[in-house]
Amino acid sequence: MVLNVIILLTVAALWAFTFIFVKVEESDITPITIMSGRAIIAFFGILLVTLITKQDLSGHLKDWWKFVFFAVFGTAVLWVFLGLGQEEVSAGLASVMPTLAPLLTFVILVLILREEPFSTLGLIGLIIGIVGIVLVVGIHEVMSGGGTAKGFLLILLGFAFFAINGIMVGKWAKNIHPLVTSTYFLFFAALILTALAFIFESPTKLPWTVDNYLEELALGIFCTGAGYYGYYYLIHRAGAYFSSFIFYFIPIFGMVAGYLLLKEDYTLLQMAGVPIVFFGVYLINREKFKKGG
Repeated sequence: MVLNVIILLTVAALWAFTFIFVKVEESDITPITIMSGRAIIAFFGILLVTLITKQDLSGHLKDWWKFVFFAVFGTAVLWVFLGLGQEEVSAGLASVMPTLAPLLTFVILVLILREEPFSTLGLIGLIIGIVGIVLVVGIHEVMSGGGTAKGFLLILLGFAFFAINGIMVGKWAKNIHPLVTSTYFLFFAALILTALAFIFESPTKLPWTVDNYLEELALGIFCTGAGYYGYYYLIHRAGAYFSSFIFYFIPIFGMVAGYLLLKEDYTLLQMAGVPIVFFGVYLINREKFKKGG
């Protein structure tokens, strides 16, 4: 159990630092280029692990169209919107946004597709979660439509696509090893993001520094490659229910790191919004939490 907790906290910290590295890099490097480099490095890292563990890559070539879908909705679109959104918001506040995934999944599965039963408690949880997000963004920013609100809207759209992707992964990739899925979708994501970077941003003409290269390596190897592998390894050891708690620790690590490393300031209302979001997510998933799955 102790090892499971250590892995959970480590992955949460790695994913939280994604927002820190992206924020730092965006002072010199454009967002799509950052995400392209991250995907390329992560792909080779995951590929190495997949080959070492002798997973069956060739046996799933027929599923290429699924991996392209995962690459577009679960990686490329999310990361592009995340990169663009973080130009407008702080790293710490952006790290709260992963909690949108379960909120948006509830909207899609229960209110739109109606594949999950409706519950009044779940709807209350959704409303509470939205209130918490509004507090985190800042009521003034929401009402005025300022830069922070625009940044959060971009990130919100990214996680909406990510929620759709999560639903389809559950339908299409049940019998595919997570490392195989990760290898393929990171490969296609790297191709897509690299093409977009050269079309819109001219990566070779950017003022790259040694620090930028080191930040890209950290993003790719640790935050993305090791983060994904640790997440899937934790699911294998402790199950999806326990692993889901990663998303509750990301904002904590992100806001603390943003405060300590980037000197970002937060109001009391913004900090109060974080546990409110958590409570809303808990209410939505209360029955699953009781069942332990």
